[in-house]
Amino acid sequence: MRIIFLTFQFPYPAFSGAAIKTLSLLDYLRRDHEVHLVSLRRGRLTRTQQEWAARLDGVEMVVLNKPRNAWSLLGSYIARVPLRIARNRSAKMARLVEGQLKALRPDVLFVDGLSMAQYLPHGFRRRAILHEHNAEYVIWQRQAEIESGLRRWVASREAARLRGYEASVVRQFGKIFAVSEEDRQTLIELGATPSNVGVLANIPDRTLLNRPAPIFADTEPVILYFGTLSWQPNIEGLERILSSIFPGVCQKVPEARLVVAGVGASRALAARVAAIAGAEFRGQVEDPEPLYRGARVLVDATRSGGGTRLKVLNAFARGIPVVASTLAAQGLEVIPGVHLLMADSEAKTIDALVLLLRDDDRCRTLSENARALIRARYVAEIAYRPLDEAMARISAGS
Repeated sequence: MRIIFLTFQFPYPAFSGAAIKTLSLLDYLRRDHEVHLVSLRRGRLTRTQQEWAARLDGVEMVVLNKPRNAWSLLGSYIARVPLRIARNRSAKMARLVEGQLKALRPDVLFVDGLSMAQYLPHGFRRRAILHEHNAEYVIWQRQAEIESGLRRWVASREAARLRGYEASVVRQFGKIFAVSEEDRQTLIELGATPSNVGVLANIPDRTLLNRPAPIFADTEPVILYFGTLSWQPNIEGLERILSSIFPGVCQKVPEARLVVAGVGASRALAARVAAIAGAEFRGQVEDPEPLYRGARVLVDATRSGGGTRLKVLNAFARGIPVVASTLAAQGLEVIPGVHLLMADSEAKTIDALVLLLRDDDRCRTLSENARALIRARYVAEIAYRPLDEAMARISAGS
C-alpha cells in the first residue's frame, strides 16, 4: 500500500520519546509498504539526516519555528485554537499535504500526532489513521493540578481548550490509536467510537535487548535520569529528584551519584543540576550506551504528563532496574515489585533507590523480569499488530 506519513517532527535521529515512537512506526510501516514522509522540521538538516532521508520512498518538509511564549499563546487565542495546534499551523504545510494527496493518491494517510490532524482533508477521513502520542488535554490538566497562581490558570484554560479540540478531532478519523488502554478510554470518553480506537503501545529500542544486562559488581552506585529536558513534566519530576530525593539518598548512601542526561535542557536547568553535590549533567548524548552501562538504577518521579514513558521501557530493555512514580508507570503492563519498584512520596522513593543501590539480588530479579516483559509485549511484531489489522481493513474497504 502507498502511505503518506504526516508528522510534526523530523524523526531522525530520535532523541525524544515522541521521536522514538514516530521513527519506530515509520520503520515498521516501511517493511511492507511504500511510505512517503511529510514532516514539519525546526531547522536545517544535518548531513546524517539528509543521508537517512535519501533512503526513504519520498520526503517533503516544511520549516516551522514558532516559539512557546506569551505571544504564541496570545496568537492561539486570536486563532481560536489551542497553543499546541497554533504552534504547528502552517499554510505552506496545508498546501503541501493537499498537493501530495493529489499527486500520490495514497491508500492511507497516517497522521502522527494530534497537532497534525488539522491537515486532514474532509474527503479522506475513512482512509486516515490518527496516532495520538498522548491524550493531549490530560497533560495540561495534570500540569494545572501541580501549578499555582497564573501558571495554574493558564494550564487549566489550555486543558479546557485542548479537551474541546481533541473531542472534535477524534470524531473525524476512521481509525485512531492511543498508546495505552488508559488513553484509549480517555479518547472514548471524548466521543470517539469505541470500535474505532485501538492501542499501539510504545516500544523501546529493540537493540537494547541484545546487550548483556549490567552486572551489579561492575557498576557504581549511580542513579540515572534520562529524558527530554524541555518537556515540563520531566522538568518538574527532575526538580523533585534534585531538591529532595537525591539529597535524601545521599544521607543513606554518601557515595551515591546522580547522572542527568537528555535533549533540550535550558542553561538554568543544566546549572541547577551541576550545582548539586554528587550530580552530573551530561545533556544530549549521541550514544546512550555508556549511560546505561554505568547506571545501577533509573528513576522517574514525574507527577504530570501522559502516555507511557519511553525512558522506563528503554531501561527495562537494557536491564536497568527502575524506580518510578505511579504516573511514570501508568499505561504499562507492569506489576510493582516484580518489574520495577513503584513509589510516589519522596520518602518511599528514597527507600526504593537505596535498596537497589545496595541489593544485588533484587536488582537482578527486576532486570530479568522487566526484560522478559519487553520480549513478551513491547516489541514491534506484537505491539504493532493492530496497525497491520487496520491497514488490512482499509485495503479491503471495510
